[in-house]
Amino acid sequence: MYFATATATLLALTHTICNAQDVTVPATCIDGYQPGTDTALVTIPYTYDQTMSIIGSYKNLTWSGNPDNTVTLNGTDNTVGTARTYDLAGAHVIETILEYSKPPAPGPYVEVHNTANLSVPAYNVSLYIQYDGTVVSSVCNGMASMFNFTARFCGTNATLVAGLLHELHSNDALTVGKFLGGQNFTDCAALAMMNGGPMMNATGTMIAPMPPAATYTGGAAKLGWSVAGVLVGVVGILG
Repeated sequence: MYFATATATLLALTHTICNAQDVTVPATCIDGYQPGTDTALVTIPYTYDQTMSIIGSYKNLTWSGNPDNTVTLNGTDNTVGTARTYDLAGAHVIETILEYSKPPAPGPYVEVHNTANLSVPAYNVSLYIQYDGTVVSSVCNGMASMFNFTARFCGTNATLVAGLLHELHSNDALTVGKFLGGQNFTDCAALAMMNGGPMMNATGTMIAPMPPAATYTGGAAKLGWSVAGVLVGVVGILG
């Protein structure tokens, strides 16, 4: 049973890595815009099914700072070609699904969309996103979920956009964790011990717990926003 689960986890991780590697910086952008890309990896100590209960609807962006009933769809939820529209922080946001897959555990969940050109007055920046992908994979023998957010964009200040996306992507994933109970992730071995026993590797050797990792303290609040993940909502770094 362990080897079957480990194999599924490895396949999920491979899919995650391949998705990240497939994303390249745009070759060209419209005049006045610079190409850029960013990838953020975050793991939360909750199962794939628990994570899907929060992010499994394209219309639901509560985990990214958008209240219920503030997002409208022009088609069927979770369907390629469907666009969602909402207004946030002075921007009118339109995001269209390019790829969508939500298989049962261990996944991986894959959601890719683009974002039409928009401006964010608070940061004096404009941008559009050609590829905005979220991959969620089951890891730690099914006890945790790893988010891979990868964006390929053009912006009037690519360095600023990349930094904001990285911080806010991370905050979104951790917000999902807060919705599910607020436990911090350190490593797989520590999570296994917390859940009642040691984790074994493929050779049957117990994995010793690692020292605790640094706790994430960034996100929208750190950047001075009153709504968690507001720019993520604006630029479409969403479930």
